[in-house]
Amino acid sequence: MLQSIKTAESMAQALSEVPERSFGEYRTTEIISQFLMERKIRIINLGMPTGVLAYLDAGRETTVALRADIDAVETDEGPKHLCGHNYHAAALLGAADMLKRMGDRLPCNVLFIFQPAEETTEGAKAMLEHGMMKLIPQLPVRLFGIHNRPEIPVGRIAVHSGPLMARKTNFILTYKGKTGHGGMPQLCRDPITAAAQFITSAQTVVSRSVDPCEAAVFSVCSIHAGTEDNLAPERVIMTGSARSLEDTVHEILLHRAECIAKATAEGMGVSWELKWLPQVPSVVNKEGITELARTAAVLTVGADNVTDTNPCLGSEDFAVFGDHISSFFYWVGSGKQDGTSASWHNPRFTVEPGYLDAAVPLLVNSVLVG
Repeated sequence: MLQSIKTAESMAQALSEVPERSFGEYRTTEIISQFLMERKIRIINLGMPTGVLAYLDAGRETTVALRADIDAVETDEGPKHLCGHNYHAAALLGAADMLKRMGDRLPCNVLFIFQPAEETTEGAKAMLEHGMMKLIPQLPVRLFGIHNRPEIPVGRIAVHSGPLMARKTNFILTYKGKTGHGGMPQLCRDPITAAAQFITSAQTVVSRSVDPCEAAVFSVCSIHAGTEDNLAPERVIMTGSARSLEDTVHEILLHRAECIAKATAEGMGVSWELKWLPQVPSVVNKEGITELARTAAVLTVGADNVTDTNPCLGSEDFAVFGDHISSFFYWVGSGKQDGTSASWHNPRFTVEPGYLDAAVPLLVNSVLVG
């Protein structure tokens, strides 16, 4: 195992040097593919320019799948690995190395999924649309995925049963009014006023429509309007997202937001258009597979270092695979012991040394516990 961890550390360094945006992970894909081919692990051609699907055939009756994401965060200065996907991919390469070394001792076949475009939550869907489920030799009985968590110290693993990350639906809301001089508001139909009213009222979607014991958030994340300092614009375009752990809560969010958007338009005398853009379902760890995951985590770091965790309203398209394969998603500690590590996407984000010491054997043990 130690040799495979060292191999993973080397690969993490190599991948750190080539951060690439979603669906632009060309060099990353080459590095991963070369690594697997050197170990004679079969690569399955999905016909996609990025991402890798590989199969380790041990001649067994069952298959277990492991998934890692490979893209970097897009910033104004270009792609940067500010979410640790380079370490996820390196951990999976280290696990592939170890599982290949097991030879005849391997109890099942293993499917390795190196997924592109997690940051845009589009990569899992793209792999499925390219026929992944038809091209793999055998449907996996289980799928395990990992993600680093800076809030959890290195050496600890979070195992949570039930909803872990949020279902997400994006939106585009447009208000269209009548442009005119800012000094003669009676001649205008100002969409900025309507937008301001919507942004304020939309906060009641959660605070007055959702059970306080349920997790949900409705966010307006951008607003685009106007170019002049004395002219009301013709239109305002807002974008944002609705997120929740439970589907019933999600439907409440969408319904109430639409009611508020319509009522605001009617009250302000502007027209409106609301587009919902479904993104991903919730990441849900089912009870049965959770017990296997907990066993793997205990084998990896010991019972005292396995913890539960509160869910997060961030989203992950690992959930898309979960609609087809029974799946479990771990959070593996990547933070400092004093809890001062920067969070995902922060310019100061780092993965602390020792992360791969847990991540690599955790993936291996996830295969072996079943």
